[in-house]
Amino acid sequence: MSVKDWADYGIRGAVAVGRPAVAAPYRRQIDKLVSRALASIEQLADLTMGRFYSAVSFGADSLVADNLMRRAYPDRPAMWVNQGPLAEWPDCLALKDQMVAGGLPLVELTPDVTLYDWYRQHGIPTASAMDGRDDQALNEALMYAPIRRYQASAQMRGYVWGLRHKGEGRHRQILLNSRGMVYTRKGDGQAVCSPVAHWTKQEIWAYIDLHAIPYPAMYDIDRNEIRNGPPIGTSALNMGRIVKMKQRFPNLWRVMILEFPELQRYT
Repeated sequence: MSVKDWADYGIRGAVAVGRPAVAAPYRRQIDKLVSRALASIEQLADLTMGRFYSAVSFGADSLVADNLMRRAYPDRPAMWVNQGPLAEWPDCLALKDQMVAGGLPLVELTPDVTLYDWYRQHGIPTASAMDGRDDQALNEALMYAPIRRYQASAQMRGYVWGLRHKGEGRHRQILLNSRGMVYTRKGDGQAVCSPVAHWTKQEIWAYIDLHAIPYPAMYDIDRNEIRNGPPIGTSALNMGRIVKMKQRFPNLWRVMILEFPELQRYT
């Protein structure tokens, strides 16, 4: 029996579009940030001799990073790891389909195991903290292994991603402040470009609005708080994540409880 996804439950995603008039007062501020971001992407292009891509999740930060890259390098591929049934937001899937139909050169990777199947095999993780042994094993199977295969097979030497540190966790601040917007990883030699490293969440949204960029409609519930980590992901489980899911996305919550009834006790 195949695993059901959101569409099988009648849930369809929606796409919204940035509103230029809302962000017009921020144009000069955003233009300064864009100049620095484009310079970092040029630096990456030189380091990799043009062998680079953008890593996208179809969340707000990665959408802006990818859009910045396409200003100068419209033909560079975007890479996305599809984490499987119920692990991607319906609105992100709708945006992905729209962007591909519009010409986005997307490379969709398949992980060694879907998040859904991992939970079925290993159980729902309930630790509040991330980066434990189980979490590392999951990330290796779900993300890192397929990305390494893609980098090797496509002979990629680097990538653009949407990692930011302003208003984010301390580990991001340390990483980006110590290594800068462009750096080369010691382990595998991949060059990494973080063109929006020093942007705030408000500046990300100002850019999206100014340029009328399509984005997942779920962000309109709360642009500051909504994240696009896997809907069925359980990191921060004991810190209210499941309660917020039930409150904000009751249609998705009902599907989660059907598939994983053990989550009910966390509400």
